Amino acid sequence: MSFQVNVLNNGNLSIKTTQPTDLEGLNAFLNLSKEKKKHVQILLNGTPITNPAESIEPKDKISVVLDDAYLMNDETPMYYAGVPVVYEDDWCLVANKKPFLLVHGDGNTEDTLTARVNSYLAQNGWPFAAQPVNRIDYEASGLVLFCKHPLVQSFFDRQMEDGTAKKEYLAVVEGRVNNREIDINNPIARNRHEAEKMMVYTKGKPAHTHITRLKLFNDKTLVKAEITTGRKHQIRVHLSNLGYPILNDPLYGIIRNNKGLMLQAYKLGFVQPFTNERIDVELDMDTRFKWFDPSLAKSE
Repeated sequence: MSFQVNVLNNGNLSIKTTQPTDLEGLNAFLNLSKEKKKHVQILLNGTPITNPAESIEPKDKISVVLDDAYLMNDETPMYYAGVPVVYEDDWCLVANKKPFLLVHGDGNTEDTLTARVNSYLAQNGWPFAAQPVNRIDYEASGLVLFCKHPLVQSFFDRQMEDGTAKKEYLAVVEGRVNNREIDINNPIARNRHEAEKMMVYTKGKPAHTHITRLKLFNDKTLVKAEITTGRKHQIRVHLSNLGYPILNDPLYGIIRNNKGLMLQAYKLGFVQPFTNERIDVELDMDTRFKWFDPSLAKSE
């Protein structure tokens, strides 16, 4: 079965099929949950489909109309400030988060990356609020994927859960890392004695991090970290547990200066809904790393 999907300016979808199908086949293709079906109407040549068995032919015009439940409203968090957008299409957006900025609200902070992305989309006439698919820590910097269209949120979420999405990070750690490659499979759980922290714990949730040593310094090391799971503070906890805390980590290490946590989500790969086209986004090394060694980053 083959479908071609186009997103209209109002966020509704226009679909063409290359083979005969019916409403069940269309719902399966769109992966509509019971909840989403309550807020979606499927039209065949401008008329709502009432007979699930009605044949849908290649010559037919299929429209998917979303109701107001998904539209931005007065409760949508917005903050009008700059947001570096490094990739965008009809389904998603990838933004470059600066350090000391929350990805989403904590109940007290109006200025968040999500609020900035929503204001950017509203200014450009997009009707739906964006939802972050992955998150990076407040003190860290780098790539965050946002879902723009409500009908594909679960598609992107699933990629983060099953490892289809690929995430790579750069970090400067305390100490000289002896091995060129370190594969870490240590479960992680919440620290019962310090609520804001996580810890390696045998009965915790599975967590996998692969570390590659990139450059040695006198008493520090530049490493690359690849993760296939997304536990809270995963890279920070795994490195600290090995005796290599990330530089300026306020929870698991020592703050040496005001540059922020020396951790950058610099590479992100994922696939597009419906087409399964692979998208890979990569940043230059954060200029925050330049103070440490000018050869590590391009000049501002």
